[in-house]
Amino acid sequence: MKGGVALSIVCRFFDVSPLADEELFRRGIGELVWPERREKIARLRQDKDKRLSLGAGLLAAAMLREAGAEDLALLLNSDGKPYLKARTDIHFNLSHDGTMAVCAVSGAPVGVDIQQLTVYDPGVAERVFLPEEQAWVESSEDRSEAFSRLWARKESVLKLLGTGLTKDMRSFSALPGGESFAVFTEQRLGDHFLCVCSGSGKAAEISEWRYL
Repeated sequence: MKGGVALSIVCRFFDVSPLADEELFRRGIGELVWPERREKIARLRQDKDKRLSLGAGLLAAAMLREAGAEDLALLLNSDGKPYLKARTDIHFNLSHDGTMAVCAVSGAPVGVDIQQLTVYDPGVAERVFLPEEQAWVESSEDRSEAFSRLWARKESVLKLLGTGLTKDMRSFSALPGGESFAVFTEQRLGDHFLCVCSGSGKAAEISEWRYL
């Protein structure tokens, strides 16, 4: 990836389960480059949330260094999205859920989301999906799978735009096969659904990362 950030979109996923080992977790905390994330982890109550936050931080730092960033100091834009102070040409985005942390790095804005399989909830779907999206979920053989997959697609769009949930999820369609404004790259990882959204017209390269 180094030297080719502008030409590629790289996404890696990290199963953070090994961080349940206390010695490995302590080592990771010691190697984490962002004090703010270390403080955030200390405030979290659930061990699984601590592992996810740490795993996302370790993964992001490794990928940003691989992309050529030496100074990993971060700033926040007006929407609260972090970016590299010294390398505004390197874009990245993080997500985590279940036991998975993911990071996407690119030379252009990129959004990534991962969702653990969630039981289909018609009430929630009605609030966040367009009628045609609801119909697609309802007609799917496995509604929970379709619901989780579509949710990951919608979230990845919001993260590409950098708006978070301040933008109405019903203001755009993320139906599979109906892409016009972005390119989606998807992968199922066990009971997790990963989606990378890019406005650059390129698909993402997805692979696994491990903390050794």
